[in-house]
Amino acid sequence: MDRRALLQAGAGLALARRWRGGPPSSQDPRAAFARLRNEVFLNAAGGTPLGSFAEAGIARYLDFARLGPEDGRGEYFARVLGGIRGRLARLLGADEAEIALVQCTKAGEHLVLDRLDPIGTGRNVVTNDLHFSGSLHHLEGLRRQGLDLRMVRATGWDVPLEAMDAAIDRSTALVAVTLLSNVTGRIEPLRELVQLAHERGALVYADVIQAAGSVPMDLAASGVDFAAGNGYKWLFGVHGSGFLYVRREHQGTVLPDRLFPGHVRFNYPPWVTSADPATPPLSFDPPADARRYEPGHHAYLAYAALFEGLGFLEARGIEAIRDHSVRLNRRLAAGLDPRRYRSVSVDLDRSPIAAFAVEDAARLEPRLRAARLVVTLTGNLVRVSPAIYNDEEDIDRLIETLNAPG
Repeated sequence: MDRRALLQAGAGLALARRWRGGPPSSQDPRAAFARLRNEVFLNAAGGTPLGSFAEAGIARYLDFARLGPEDGRGEYFARVLGGIRGRLARLLGADEAEIALVQCTKAGEHLVLDRLDPIGTGRNVVTNDLHFSGSLHHLEGLRRQGLDLRMVRATGWDVPLEAMDAAIDRSTALVAVTLLSNVTGRIEPLRELVQLAHERGALVYADVIQAAGSVPMDLAASGVDFAAGNGYKWLFGVHGSGFLYVRREHQGTVLPDRLFPGHVRFNYPPWVTSADPATPPLSFDPPADARRYEPGHHAYLAYAALFEGLGFLEARGIEAIRDHSVRLNRRLAAGLDPRRYRSVSVDLDRSPIAAFAVEDAARLEPRLRAARLVVTLTGNLVRVSPAIYNDEEDIDRLIETLNAPG
């Protein structure tokens, strides 16, 4: 047996010992995640493993689609569809009427950009390079089509508020940022940024996919105008369960309607026997809340999983979840060799994501794989994002593996 196979076998035995005698008790959140029996998963920022509770939600919706609404299946579907926005609103610090269901985070951001339509108007969009790289890709594409895009570059993995202040002027239509950086875990000073943007007539959009479910949030108190996220990361859902927050006073005005979801009513024969002269030939009642921005039907399977994921979070409390991740990240930072791993996380004491600069991070991949450790390696960074199902033993295994010679 070669060294790599020996390491893999040893890691497998160690994990098996943790699960000997069956999964942990129901009080241990690991019990819900079968993937943890085979590996140490420290990559919630990339997407959490599917939990048994989310799997059960998907199965219940599949039964509804396969067998019909009898035996409580229809009631479950109605509970998911009727309750998902309320659960999201409570998590985000918003009103249920301010939540729309959209395909993904980027779809929500584009909805805002499309309706503000700043291209060719003499107005600009301000962002920074710790905004989500997929969003920057989209914004760069729009820049090549004529958008006046101003991107503030981070200094030492941070973006001073003063640098954003200098880029925003009276011609700024939108400031687009990521609340919690997927790269380093940095937390944007959102309330202060919103204040200075609003003073110059600019609106603010926040990508909250990493923050939702991992840190306490109050979108209403922050004053942010728009926000979007998805359920497959810290919310324990799956892809396709996106959401969009639109501040109530902007609905249908600052962010005008374009999609008009719903169905028309016909007011002429043969659709009706006798037309009502006081009613137009075609009429409809558009949603009066954020549902006006929804595409119509949704990925119901995905929202069944998200509905259960939100219930899993509510039972534990976001503050406790955040504190747990922060405690593990502090342990990691204290245990890593500082000569080889330099922390670049300016918000290590309040963020669930920790990142460390290292020379040639890709060379670490074989040893991490052998130890069955899942983190993210990007360029010269190691990103670690422990969740509620991780513990000190997971962190110690990572420390031992990363600090090993070679």
